[in-house]
Amino acid sequence: MNVWIPFVVEEHLFLASRDVIPREHPPYSNIDQNAGDIENTLNILNVLDELLSAGTDRRIHYMISKGGSEALLMALVNTARSYSPNYTLLLPILHLLAKVGHRDRKIGVKAEKAEAVLVTLGLLRHNVKNSRRAAACLWVIRVYCSSVSTATLLGQNRALDDVFNLIVPPSAAQKTRTVKAAIDAFAALLSSMTSE
Repeated sequence: MNVWIPFVVEEHLFLASRDVIPREHPPYSNIDQNAGDIENTLNILNVLDELLSAGTDRRIHYMISKGGSEALLMALVNTARSYSPNYTLLLPILHLLAKVGHRDRKIGVKAEKAEAVLVTLGLLRHNVKNSRRAAACLWVIRVYCSSVSTATLLGQNRALDDVFNLIVPPSAAQKTRTVKAAIDAFAALLSSMTSE
């Protein structure tokens, strides 16, 4: 299977094909990445973030038209399904997905096809105690809710319960950023589910 990896040349986004492990492998197979691959991927993600932050919506729409959303979703799934997920890579991927997803009307459907919806929900459940990671997952879940079918899938997998527990935590030591992200995700889930 090929995954499209974005790269930048003279402020233009291009996508290059890269072979990855086929889906027939177990979902939590250990993907060996050496430090150079991780560093290169981080550099690409940082450049993409800078290009998309400094530019207009035109750059984001161009990236979406060239398959950038799908590439980010596949990168998320491949990184998260490794035996021990690398959060140094996951946080920038989630950040870019949230940024691009606000402009991509079909991000929820694309996430379902890439099997990224439940992966993101699983990451949220594993990172409830870490406010930065939880907030990043919540931003992406909020973006996924642009699709009614994706919001329904999240609802069937008890995402509302998980998000609500972040809004009303057992201890008052919850970070404000996480609570705000949880409220936004909760509202997006509710509004998508009621518009069926």
